[in-house]
Amino acid sequence: MLDYSLNKNEWKPPKLSQRIIREKFDAVRNGSYREYLLFITEEPYIDAVYVRTDEDDEACGLYENIRFVFREGYVWSRRTEGLFINKCLNNSDCYFDRSAMERFFRIYSEAHPEWNLKRYLTKRMRMLDHIYACLKKNTVREMLYKAGLDELAAASDSIDEYDLLSTRPSEIYEGVSMKALRALNCPEGAKLLSISNNRRFVKELQKLYPDIFINKMNDSQCRYLSRLITGDLTPGETGRLYLARRANLAKAWTYAQYDMLIAAERGRMSYEETKKEFADLDSLYIKCLMPNMNEYTRNKKMIGMVKYYLLVAREEFDRKIRVSNRKREYDWQERDRGYVVRYPQTINDFCREAVYQSNCLLTYTEALINNDTTILFMRQEHDFNKPFITIEIFRNRLAQAYHRFNEDCTPEEAAWIRDYCERHGIDTGTFEFDNMVDDLM
Repeated sequence: MLDYSLNKNEWKPPKLSQRIIREKFDAVRNGSYREYLLFITEEPYIDAVYVRTDEDDEACGLYENIRFVFREGYVWSRRTEGLFINKCLNNSDCYFDRSAMERFFRIYSEAHPEWNLKRYLTKRMRMLDHIYACLKKNTVREMLYKAGLDELAAASDSIDEYDLLSTRPSEIYEGVSMKALRALNCPEGAKLLSISNNRRFVKELQKLYPDIFINKMNDSQCRYLSRLITGDLTPGETGRLYLARRANLAKAWTYAQYDMLIAAERGRMSYEETKKEFADLDSLYIKCLMPNMNEYTRNKKMIGMVKYYLLVAREEFDRKIRVSNRKREYDWQERDRGYVVRYPQTINDFCREAVYQSNCLLTYTEALINNDTTILFMRQEHDFNKPFITIEIFRNRLAQAYHRFNEDCTPEEAAWIRDYCERHGIDTGTFEFDNMVDDLM
């Protein structure tokens, strides 16, 4: 049974003089550090003191003398345990003698091979936490450290609930197998397993996809798995999605790499969702705006505008275009000698033209509906649904007349447009039908 009673210490460590602490500090003093864990004695027990110096104190005074004694039969208070975690264990700015850690490893691993003590080369001070947990006895921390689950042990205080009668790590985690616990033995895996609902989900997931837990997972894989579990997916859906991303996540060893992968995945998901939305409208939007992910990313701004006009405010803009057309010259719409000229009839009509022509037409939406300018679609009579030439009339003067990508009209097309303008009293001004000369407004 796990012991959570408040133990009374029958032994107390002898008092330490400030002189001894000062001598130890002076022996290891390093100008790069302000916090130190000093090892006063190493045998027959470890006697350590945490001290802090003030960088503005020329005399280098020592503050916050906190003593941590590692000895069988001696248990710290909850407050002292918390101070050790915050001031030492999780404090990368705290200096300590690394050679002493190697001596502690040799002493305690020889005396207690059942502790399964490790050197923890990248987290050297964790060895002290491991030693203290085994000296204290009958705790979740001790059980997990002895089982080789050091990351789970370090985060064991965050577990929401567990059975005090537990005798194995699997029982602490509501039946999650040792294979899964070993796979999830990392900081993010510990967070995942700290929640009861997640533990139950992991058990179901292992039944369906045991291969997920064959190898040790990194933090990125565990973060992603946690994201799927909390996303209201079934174990089957979670397993499929995780396995599809596992290899890429295995290469992400930092939070920045993980965030980039997730951003890329969100982009892909957004791309697929937008494709479905546009497929219901017109395949032209997919072909012209987002034939692939690169084009989707490049045209993000225009895609956002089209989605707003067609999926959010379509009815409103359809009405506004109808109202604006009523204020325009009706007879400017005509059919003559193989060409058709007409106004945009709906917002979808206008968006199709802008997207296909690949110009700045979409930015003219507000000017169009407010009758600040007039846009005309010139089409070939035999293919009147396909955008051909876009014409702008600004204050009764020809401002623009271009093909897709702002390419110039042919001489024959330019002559037809000039005749059209003459018929309707539209001034062609200095427009030369040459995008190198004309001022694109």
